[in-house]
Amino acid sequence: MSQKVVGAKLGKKDVLQAVVLADDFTTNLSPGQNILSSILLPVVNVPLLDYLIETLISSRIHCLYLYCSNHIDSIKQYIHEKNHKDINISLILSDGCQSLGDALRDIDAKGWVRGDFVLIRGDAFTNANLKNLLDIHRSKVVKDKGAAMTMILRDIGSTNVHSLKEETNLVVTDGSSTQVLFYKKLGNEERKFPLELEWFLGHERIEINTNFLDSHVYLCSPSVLPLFSDNFDFQTMEDFIRGVLMNEEILDTRIYSERLSSEEYALPITSWKTYHILNCDILRRLCYPLVPDTFHCLRNFVHTSRSTYKHRSATLAKGCILRRDSLVGPMSILGENAILTRTIIGDNCSLGRNVNVENSYILSNVTIGDNCTIKNSILFPNCTLDTNVILETCILSPGIHIAAKRSCTKMIFECENANMIEKNMFEEDIESNSAMLYFNYDDSKECDDNSTELDESSVDNDSLPNSPIPDDTNMFLTEVIDSLLRGYQDKLNCENLILEINSSRYAYNVGIREVTYNVVKAILSLPFYYLSETKTTLNTVNYQKTLRALVTYFKPIIVNYIKTENAQEICLQALEEVASTTEELLSFLKNLLHVFYEYDVLSEEKILEWYEQEDDENAEAASTVRKAVQPFIKWLQEAEEDSSEDD
Repeated sequence: MSQKVVGAKLGKKDVLQAVVLADDFTTNLSPGQNILSSILLPVVNVPLLDYLIETLISSRIHCLYLYCSNHIDSIKQYIHEKNHKDINISLILSDGCQSLGDALRDIDAKGWVRGDFVLIRGDAFTNANLKNLLDIHRSKVVKDKGAAMTMILRDIGSTNVHSLKEETNLVVTDGSSTQVLFYKKLGNEERKFPLELEWFLGHERIEINTNFLDSHVYLCSPSVLPLFSDNFDFQTMEDFIRGVLMNEEILDTRIYSERLSSEEYALPITSWKTYHILNCDILRRLCYPLVPDTFHCLRNFVHTSRSTYKHRSATLAKGCILRRDSLVGPMSILGENAILTRTIIGDNCSLGRNVNVENSYILSNVTIGDNCTIKNSILFPNCTLDTNVILETCILSPGIHIAAKRSCTKMIFECENANMIEKNMFEEDIESNSAMLYFNYDDSKECDDNSTELDESSVDNDSLPNSPIPDDTNMFLTEVIDSLLRGYQDKLNCENLILEINSSRYAYNVGIREVTYNVVKAILSLPFYYLSETKTTLNTVNYQKTLRALVTYFKPIIVNYIKTENAQEICLQALEEVASTTEELLSFLKNLLHVFYEYDVLSEEKILEWYEQEDDENAEAASTVRKAVQPFIKWLQEAEEDSSEDD
């Protein structure tokens, strides 16, 4: 696209525009930044850019300007192959740019961007509605013509994740206007800081927060680019913020902040540590809708308990175990007795027998031989490990081949001129060695307290679907499952369990519709948890036998929450969703409908009305479910005809 056309388009006030820097310039992902651009780094096997584009499209951002200074050819090829229809993507190319400040000065000199814009650094991830945030920034500009930028901040609260605390900043703001008065990244050992008297004298109320995370997303007025052009000492965003705050009166410019809501998520990938946290959070569905089975780039995954996923085209041999926070990508094959723990397997990977992978990332087209052990490592595409290899705390660049029976610890393997170069990880000239090792902090306690081992049959079929629900509702569902599981094991009175469920409802502020839906969903998922707790084989027969017993035991709870016609519709919706992805339930659904009908939980009219409904969006799944219950529907219709004849 020509500069003239771009300028004309951006001159329109109704056009929302974003500038994304393909490289952040400060990200510490050695040796990743030498392999590919930050924006193309796979996150749960999907390039980071795809998540950003989805967020922009859902925010009705019409124009994306992608600034590229490194790995230009690979980015151009990727954009060409994707051919996005819903957003206009234009590349701004510049070889050799070394800082964010240089990039923004170059963009200003080219004159492509006019008006307000969203600035996104190349390591950012967010699911926030950027249009709404941009509207908030514009409302600040109406009140203050000197409002140059609004920083988007995430309040991580009292998190126990040490690595997130390392990313937090001290932010002092005006309590009424959210104008930023002071901003500083906190050091690991920094516990004290001075309070400026002028903060209190010049403002009625101030807020001091040490739990704010910079999302690396900024809402910018047109004055931001000229400010960078006029001040060549602004090399980083931190330089810009500090310079504006120190020279506010001279520049007549102010910076504001906006806090994300509790349902919005943001985390920049500033190190391998935050990369690891982001991958786990996506698997734990904290980033909805950018999660498996909802995000279009992550479709056709079977979701099992403990945040584990298997693509429908993947093959798992007998004895495979997926532990918490793990995913197996399309067309990948796991050999007998393979074990994955907090691990993501990319597309078209092959793992041999007795392979144990823990806390690691295996990207696409990797081959791993029998009896290998991989811990705390990252394997980039097209690597090969022969049999009996042990890797611990290693990073393998693309195409690396490790010979049989090698044992490697704290090593980086790179390929230069077709030769493999081995480097000690801690001898590398890296700004912070600890920052590149996502496994240096003890996340295992947070991840594994309630880890459940699943055998191969459960991985294939334990498809507890996760519906599009916000985090509070997801937490409510988890508590209901825990309450019901404990109640069944200890034979607690159902009236007491109803009180527990209602207490959880009020604690998480969940509506009655969500309560009904998730109580039904929890009961349908309980057999998987119960059989796993009792070390019983997870198969169709045991699932159905256990579900029948659970439904009988929890009848008072089912009857309590399904009293109205609206509640019946919600119940049928939950039954259909779970059955559409759970083979064990699908073949039993006709029996379950009969039981609910006999309990007077579901009426004949509501069942037939549901059966006759058409679902254009999920036509195939709906058809499969209705075909499975057809014998019961036929019986119900014949019973109705016989009743009519008797009358």
